[in-house]
Amino acid sequence: MKKIFQKLTFLAVPFMVVGCAGIVNTSTSAVDSNSSKNPASTTSVAPSSTSKSTSTISTSSGVHVHDWATEWTSDQNNHWHACKDCNEKKDSAAHSFGEWKTESLGTKLNDARFNLSTIKYRECSVCHYEQIDSQQAVLPEIRFDFDKNDPNANFATVARSTDTTRPKVNGKLRITNAGDKNTANPHTNVDIKVRGNQTAGFDKKGFQLKFNSAKVNLLGLNGGKKFKKWVLLADAKDTTVSRTALGLTMAKGVISADSNVWSSDFTPVSVYLNDQYWGMYMLAEQKEVKKGRIKLDEPEDENENPIMTTDIGYCFELDYYARNESAKGADGDPTFSIDYGNYFKSSDYKIESCLANSGLGLVKTYTMNSDINDGPDGSYVTDANSNQVKFIKNRLQALFNVLGEAAKNKTAKDINDNNQVVSTSLSIKQTIEKNFDLNAWAEGFIINAVCLPPDVGYSSFYMSYNNAPNGDKKLRFDNPWDFDSNFGNRRNFIEKPDTASSSGGGGWGGQSSSYDPYFMDRTANMWLQLLGKLDFFMNDYVKPKWNAARENGTFENMISLANTFYKYYDGEYTKNFAKWTTTQASDSNVASYFNGDGVNSGELRKPFVNVNERKDAQKETLNWLTKRVNYLESKWAPEKNRTPLETIK
Repeated sequence: MKKIFQKLTFLAVPFMVVGCAGIVNTSTSAVDSNSSKNPASTTSVAPSSTSKSTSTISTSSGVHVHDWATEWTSDQNNHWHACKDCNEKKDSAAHSFGEWKTESLGTKLNDARFNLSTIKYRECSVCHYEQIDSQQAVLPEIRFDFDKNDPNANFATVARSTDTTRPKVNGKLRITNAGDKNTANPHTNVDIKVRGNQTAGFDKKGFQLKFNSAKVNLLGLNGGKKFKKWVLLADAKDTTVSRTALGLTMAKGVISADSNVWSSDFTPVSVYLNDQYWGMYMLAEQKEVKKGRIKLDEPEDENENPIMTTDIGYCFELDYYARNESAKGADGDPTFSIDYGNYFKSSDYKIESCLANSGLGLVKTYTMNSDINDGPDGSYVTDANSNQVKFIKNRLQALFNVLGEAAKNKTAKDINDNNQVVSTSLSIKQTIEKNFDLNAWAEGFIINAVCLPPDVGYSSFYMSYNNAPNGDKKLRFDNPWDFDSNFGNRRNFIEKPDTASSSGGGGWGGQSSSYDPYFMDRTANMWLQLLGKLDFFMNDYVKPKWNAARENGTFENMISLANTFYKYYDGEYTKNFAKWTTTQASDSNVASYFNGDGVNSGELRKPFVNVNERKDAQKETLNWLTKRVNYLESKWAPEKNRTPLETIK
């Protein structure tokens, strides 16, 4: 019997530095900080702003002499020349706008990633300030049509985070406002259902799409490859609707071209259900073991003959929600647990995580995300009734013990064919390199160190192991995923104590006096924490990959991408948050998420709660990212003397 994991995922394409700077205060275009006050019909964008000089110009008598910038400074109504040293203006005048233009954003920015986004704008002939028509639909549209009388027609509103099943409906999918990607003939026989665990408790829910009749490609993702399953990510608790894009952009920049790590492609879209607008989403790929996605040997050969031995590929998730799978019976995904044993003691490895310390502890349960075919028909598959599940459970336990011996006891151990940990003549470095794909782990280490994910210690952390005859038989980090709480969005997962929270701050359980912003020394993910304690791993793998990411402009590309979103999709943000005016969860435990002043005390930091203040949220997100990158640069590559990334004033 085949057991297929139903959780979802998604990959980023390489990103070029885009020639706009959104809200960044640079000598290129910058989003007007007052654009949220613009008339509803337009979003105005200033293309240039001045830079401050390093000294004040004065006469011998001490009277200030203005040092006028040659570049124009603009707001939504006027442009002027500003003094570099004070607030004085000259040559102030109203904009002189030309005719409205409609153009592909990809063409305008010379960036194929945005070819499917079409904008309407006009430009000041003097300062080149852009006014964007926010009433013009910019994003490609995914439209799903289904029978309103279907018994599950309320699927998009009733699912909760505690549900173990997700009702689905069958219907047709159309694509509009996407140029040559429009579908004149709708895709038929398509299933849609709510996806996710905790996020299913929010009003704006994510969805899984499954094409039952044939494989399809959506909007050219992943080089046009065709698959049956795709996902629509809601980013319901992200008031910038950009963290998924930031995370997957970073992943593609950090992951090397020859890496075995898979990362999903994505693009922003508007979603409609029976022609009712449903919000701004990220269309992405589902995480699955398929050719063109996760590359592993499946339990069937090319002629679909079953492979009943343990010599297959395994993909699995560190998953707090594994506890729900057995309740699904035969539809549940196989799960297993391992023991962290004596390799973790709080006195040796301090865990500072609001999740770990709030009762979750260290999560040791795992859910299979790939096919298992040697379990009994019609029954929930466990390690007790499946040799394949039993094998990967025992192999993962042995791998953790080998890592624990190396990091904690400074002792080299290896694994025999029976998954037993044995003595070896190899060095610690040799045994870890033999059993772990350290290039993949270094990529995962950097990604998680930058974005500080609250989930990584208890869920949404994926690994794979290929035990096929031609497999490398190494454990690897795989599939970066689940970014909506990252980049400072969630309380207690930021680079400094959370003094901005309504409870008065303290961060990390109020232990600000002993606070160390490194995080990886204290993450509840024991794989990352233990690997980080191996000097050769950090020096020979992490730091070189960090330098490569800095040199290829990964983090600058992230900022550029976000600025493009914030500038040209401003009208789409307005429409999304008119539909979804709150980031509250709709669970019955909503009171535990929010306190009296509307601040999500269990989830969001104060700058990200109010959707009406998204300009501030956007600025805070980019400043958080900038400070985080600069901090890690000082820790991992101070000798490079690279110019720090600049924050927004």
